[in-house]
Amino acid sequence: MPVAIENLIPHRAPMRWIDALTDCTDLTASANATFNAKHFAVAKGAVSEIALVECMAQTAAAALGQRARNAGKTGADGIGMLVAVSNFKIHLRAPLEKLLQIEIRELKRLGSMRMISGVILCEGRTIAAGQLMVYA
Repeated sequence: MPVAIENLIPHRAPMRWIDALTDCTDLTASANATFNAKHFAVAKGAVSEIALVECMAQTAAAALGQRARNAGKTGADGIGMLVAVSNFKIHLRAPLEKLLQIEIRELKRLGSMRMISGVILCEGRTIAAGQLMVYA
């Protein structure tokens, strides 16, 4: 049975933007998100572009929480943070009411710092892609 996302990340509404962690390995993770017109991250009928960055960061946080749980610890300890964003490109507007699939891969690790590469897809089309540096 999947773990509730609130047990993996410290984010709570209205700042929790991913709905579920759907896959998690030692180096990769996938999550889903859906935005509606009343969502905090939607303005003038469009999903904020920064929300896509945050969805990727929350996917990384959820993966860290799941890995902690797999190691016998509790998830959602709240010590992580987004440090940097690079080469992040928005290819298409994220549609409302459609499932977004967020896929990340850990590229490098140096102590508590992790470089993450990610892509956000909707119906097989790339919405956004880029790299994040996170501290956890």
